[in-house]
Amino acid sequence: MPLPVFPADTDARPLRRVTRARDADEQADNLSQWNQRYDQLSPGSFEGSVTELWLPKSQVFMETANRALRQTCAAWPRSVWFGIPAARDGMMSLGGKPLSSRAVCIRDGGAEFDLLTAPDFNLFGVVVDRLAFADYLDRTARQDLDRLLLQGDVRNLAPGRKESLCATLARVLADAHHPDFPDAEALQERIFSALADALLSHDTVPVPTRRTRLIHQATVDRVRQYVLDNPEHPPTIPELCAHLHLSRRALQNCFEDVTGMPPLAYMRSLRLNAVRRELRHGSGLRPISSIAYDWGFTHMSQFARDYRRMFGELPSESLRHA
Repeated sequence: MPLPVFPADTDARPLRRVTRARDADEQADNLSQWNQRYDQLSPGSFEGSVTELWLPKSQVFMETANRALRQTCAAWPRSVWFGIPAARDGMMSLGGKPLSSRAVCIRDGGAEFDLLTAPDFNLFGVVVDRLAFADYLDRTARQDLDRLLLQGDVRNLAPGRKESLCATLARVLADAHHPDFPDAEALQERIFSALADALLSHDTVPVPTRRTRLIHQATVDRVRQYVLDNPEHPPTIPELCAHLHLSRRALQNCFEDVTGMPPLAYMRSLRLNAVRRELRHGSGLRPISSIAYDWGFTHMSQFARDYRRMFGELPSESLRHA
């Protein structure tokens, strides 16, 4: 993945764009310079948007979608990502850690992470050049970025602070589109200042890691990889229990805790997303039935019903849209 090219002239107009998507993978592609893949988990026609802004040393965006997603993401290298989701307690999770309504997520760029989103979610994201932000913290607050990041990848802000941070980001996105826009350097300074305030606030509380939840997340991740590695043979629950050395109840608990879905429903959604991906991005030379069969769907009428229930359209319509 190429590194982002920042505007050479910091007095030039910031680079801002708005994109809309009718497909989860299309939504993933609309965020510039990220390496990511989305799986739609809740049923229905997908609608999403990304409002994105490039500044001298950062990328600012707001992402919305009307369906729950499993996002496998990595921001561009040599950066730091701040994710600020707007959702009720426990509706979203980062790497198996449930996010409260006051949560802010922080991850190094170039490293993959998993984000499980709520239906009808919106999320502010900021990706900053690591060296530039570290220099800002050292210059303005005599603080070391690496030491601050060791405090955890999920922080709960005090009441009111998260709302203030979101309001600042919303104003930056709006001001960049205004005819009397501030120059890009001024907007950049506002972003660094807002992030530093959130990172350095004394009322920021690192979220402790619950070991049981992380074990459950690891189990779900193993099941997901097993499904992707064996597409033509969807495992049964007894096969999974034997493969993972778990009881049926323990397996069910893992999935309910992490995804809110039964294991079979989660695995079926992964396979349906894989078929949709091939239909939308393939050459169109292979029949739908062959692609479905490759992913373990042997009853075409049932497959078509499941596909339409999940994505709000028939497989043939997805092929035509491609």
